[in-house]
Amino acid sequence: MNLTVFPAKEANVNAFIFSDSKGTLIVDCTRNSKEAHELATVAKSKGTTPQQLLITHGHPDHYMGMGALKQEFPKLNIVVARQEIKDDIIGFTKWMESMKWLESEPGMKTKSEQNPGGFDYENEIKVLDSNELTLPGGSVLALDTDSPPSEAAHETIIYSKELGVLFASDLVYNEVHLWLGPGVTRENAIKWKSQLDTLKTKYEPMKVKVYPGHGKPTTTAIFDVDKKYIDDLIQSVKEAKSEDETKNTMIKLYPNWASPEFLLVQSIRFQMQEEHRSA
Repeated sequence: MNLTVFPAKEANVNAFIFSDSKGTLIVDCTRNSKEAHELATVAKSKGTTPQQLLITHGHPDHYMGMGALKQEFPKLNIVVARQEIKDDIIGFTKWMESMKWLESEPGMKTKSEQNPGGFDYENEIKVLDSNELTLPGGSVLALDTDSPPSEAAHETIIYSKELGVLFASDLVYNEVHLWLGPGVTRENAIKWKSQLDTLKTKYEPMKVKVYPGHGKPTTTAIFDVDKKYIDDLIQSVKEAKSEDETKNTMIKLYPNWASPEFLLVQSIRFQMQEEHRSA
């Protein structure tokens, strides 16, 4: 089995291409159609037509490219590891439509009688009946969806014994500002840190290579780095008098981390609301 990482520019989000002599599997598909078409070009270069696309969780930077990939590969099967992830995708899409966030991606609005050119989320996305994905050549990827709500309501963690790697989905960011925006309540932030401890206990002794949802591949040391980031952001929110002051503090602590203008700003704004709520 071979692995190729496709690092998208928007949101610094990763997609992954697994291939062997008999087939290709794609995991996640970027935030926009343009980069999804670029992802398709890389996938085609592996020599076999992709047969499946796995979406790890219901955040749009991981699934907005589904329509573009279906254009490129009409027979592509789109799958998720559990029904709740499909529900998350559909729910998030409807919310984005209500916020007018999909005007640049009209083909990813929900298909309906009023919008026949939209994407048929209900019928295109299938739910797996197994906690494993097997490539045509026999390589196996183990899927774990037992994480509590944290960065997202439901996440899919992927482990490859053959490659000795862990695909930690958005439980791990590497030198990209973590998403602690809408959905990441203080309760979920605590659960997130606990899940990072669980991953460290399980995978550190195995010396796996860690592939994050955002950022470059790294080591299991990233679990402690991201735990500290969560603590630093919440503490900065507690101590600062404004969003700008919090932002400046975090940029000083993490000067080279990507996406300060979106991921960091949105996280600060929401965590300030959480601070007021918990006060």
